[in-house]
Amino acid sequence: MADSQSTQTRPKYQYRFLALYRADSAATPCRLSVEAYTEQEARQILVPHFILSFAGRLPVEAVRHV
Repeated sequence: MADSQSTQTRPKYQYRFLALYRADSAATPCRLSVEAYTEQEARQILVPHFILSFAGRLPVEAVRHV
């Protein structure tokens, strides 16, 4: 059996990146946020359209209550 954790025991985070839009060579950096279980998962969501630089990780529960 595969060693996987359920989503109930794995915390979800909000990953923040400084990003440049790939299609625009004159693009200015912008801040992007995405909810995911891992940084790799967050990057997979954004990397097709953006060049990313990791900026931070926040627990989703803390972000929702602020």
